[in-house]
Order: sequence, then C-alpha cells, then structure tokens
Amino acid sequence: MDEFNRALLAHTTSGHWPHGVEAAIDVTLLGRFYERFSDHTVEIGHQVIFMETGKRDTT
Repeated sequence: MDEFNRALLAHTTSGHWPHGVEAAIDVTLLGRFYERFSDHTVEIGHQVIFMETGKRDTT
C-alpha cells in the first residue's frame, strides 16, 4: 500500500495528470486514507493474533 500511495502521488504531481488540481488533491487524499486504513487493519490483525495465541506477532 505504501508503494501504491507513492506511485499515486508521483502520478498526480507529474505533468501527465490531465484532470486538474482539485481531482489531484482528492485522489491524493483518498490514497492517504486507504494507506491509513491498511495500517489499522494490520494492527487489528496483530491484536487478534495476540488474543488467540498470547504471543506478539513480530512480522
């Protein structure tokens, strides 16, 4: 997700973005929100593993 967000930002700030500034801002913010959502789901997964096994997931 981090790589996707970086690529999205690079694309919207390049000279090849034909949709205007407002759309670029919206798409960039949407990418950021998806990245944060992904971070939260990973944390929830770690907590579920801990609740089930009593061990901390170090990956």
